[in-house]
Amino acid sequence: MVNNCYEYLLGMNTYTSIVREVPFLSRCIDMVIITRDNEMITIEFKIKDWRHALEQVKNHKLGADRAYICLPIKQPSSKLLNALSDEKVGLYLYTPDEPQIMREYLPAPKNKEKIDVFSSILFNKVSCVKERNIC
Repeated sequence: MVNNCYEYLLGMNTYTSIVREVPFLSRCIDMVIITRDNEMITIEFKIKDWRHALEQVKNHKLGADRAYICLPIKQPSSKLLNALSDEKVGLYLYTPDEPQIMREYLPAPKNKEKIDVFSSILFNKVSCVKERNIC
């Protein structure tokens, strides 16, 4: 799922960087996107355990401008949408059988609780992984 979405996003040519498997705070973020406006967007991909993904994304939000979960579902439950809204996390739907395999269902709001030092750490880790240096 991550690799398919990575290739799909690369083909869009709308981002400055797209990096997979970025180490951050003793964990690994599945994907970090740097926009042309220098925003850092994190995405956590999960097959089914969205509650676990939400816990992971809370850590991403320490450094990210926006944070998302991506799930392979057609329609999210109200319970999922409420939890995402409460935590200020966005949702992408992964639908590999459609031309647009990754679709933003719930936009992530701008993260107002981001901590600058963690944001710098995340940005440096993205650069390090992108350049294939040891992080």
